[in-house]
Amino acid sequence: MRVGFFQAYGVLTLLLSPYALGMNRSVLSAFVLFSAVIVVGVGLLFLRKWAALYFSVPLFCAGVWIFLSSIEAEPFPGNLLLMVYSFSLMLPLFVTIRIWPHLVWGGKWYV
Repeated sequence: MRVGFFQAYGVLTLLLSPYALGMNRSVLSAFVLFSAVIVVGVGLLFLRKWAALYFSVPLFCAGVWIFLSSIEAEPFPGNLLLMVYSFSLMLPLFVTIRIWPHLVWGGKWYV
């Protein structure tokens, strides 16, 4: 598996980061969320392990939560679509596990 997938995740995160500004009503919380998304996106571009964890673990937890809540919340065809969606949220963790040896904790300025 190539590490280009994580760089693609980083580009996608940076492209979608302006939407973080519109998610909150408070200016301070929107700025903090926007800054965190930018930092994680840049970390994914430079193949950092901490960025991979900050990106994939919350998505995996959200995917598990959506998967488990979709079992009873939706009737039959709808819950299968939600389960497929939740599985797609779980995929970045599997990619993280596969390319973990190729990721680094820090670079020139990090110890």
